[in-house]
Amino acid sequence: MKRLGKIIKYIVLSILALFIIANLIILLSGRIYIYKGLASTYFRGVPRPTIYDQTIFNNRKISHGNGEQWKLQENTHSTSLSETDSAFITSLNPASFLVLKGDEIIYEEYWGKHDVNATGNSFSMAKSIVSLLIGVALKEGDIQSLDEPVANYLPEFKGDKENITIRHILTMSSGLSWSENYYHPFCDVAELYYDTDARDLSLNRRTIEEPPGEIWRYKSGDTQVLMYILEAATGRNVTTYASEKLWRKIGAESDALWSLVGDKDSEVKAYCCFYATSRDFARLGKLINNNGYWNGQEVIDSSYLSSFKSLAPLKKANGKANLLYGFQYWIYKGLPFEVTYFRGMAGQYIISIPSKDLVIVRTGDGTLANWTNTANEKNDALEGHRMELPTYINIGLSILNQTN
Repeated sequence: MKRLGKIIKYIVLSILALFIIANLIILLSGRIYIYKGLASTYFRGVPRPTIYDQTIFNNRKISHGNGEQWKLQENTHSTSLSETDSAFITSLNPASFLVLKGDEIIYEEYWGKHDVNATGNSFSMAKSIVSLLIGVALKEGDIQSLDEPVANYLPEFKGDKENITIRHILTMSSGLSWSENYYHPFCDVAELYYDTDARDLSLNRRTIEEPPGEIWRYKSGDTQVLMYILEAATGRNVTTYASEKLWRKIGAESDALWSLVGDKDSEVKAYCCFYATSRDFARLGKLINNNGYWNGQEVIDSSYLSSFKSLAPLKKANGKANLLYGFQYWIYKGLPFEVTYFRGMAGQYIISIPSKDLVIVRTGDGTLANWTNTANEKNDALEGHRMELPTYINIGLSILNQTN
């Protein structure tokens, strides 16, 4: 019994020592945000951020205008998934799956607590929204050129960062330091998500690691920089700007929310955290299919949109040509027709297929890994894309065929 008591005492003291050491590491490193991260994930029973995180941050509203309802085809509820397709979708913990042709919803399904009125986190789909707003500012002359130095708008880039242009930031080829790991509490993107020092982190504390304009590396910090450029150029709050220049113009039926980095007067988390209904997310896909037009009116300059959804002439870190990214926007070259998409963590998608007038929206909390070529299997078009992407495209096409 005494031996058992000693063992228990040793275990308790060891746990206490580890707890103290862990807290000392957090405090001495200055990474106090980790406490918020733990409280927002593991203490809520989840291992990472979710599409319902709007309750743990302050948010700012993106107001909608006179909303336009989607049409529902007579056979909307008669289209169906095959058993195989249904099993695949449900295996990845979906919240919604929608397929639209033109102005009509031809398939719509929700799971769990999600429904037609529920808003969900865009995660990194917001990056593409920020890029579209840069296109508006360029068209209206608030930004003179994409090849202007960022330093023209942000004093933090004067000095050794003066050669970095807006185009470099748009194409994620800034050459600036950044760590992007969604499971590592000490990486930059975790700090950007949970801490309140977004401006200092994304503008001041990053160093030049390689020449700009050469290597594509995915960096949420670059999108945060874009937002600061946008606000400096327009003199407008990005949420007000997004409401006026985008959300109202595409007929959104509901207000959206954009999470803030700190208190109610702070800036938005521009690289993520745009909350909207799945039906309203679909409008962004339709806008791409319509080459930047909505009801005959130009919302996004078509010449900018052409670059937005074209491959940036860069190399990836492995030395191969960039075959997947444009202006903060994803491009899939694995089919004989154009496929581009908004993409967010945990499997958020807005997929546009202009030749089919087709939009596919998938939200939820599950995804497969990025495809990586091996010695036995090679697919350069899919490399760097999530492995579920082709299946979602095929499911959307299958549903479309049911309506023809």
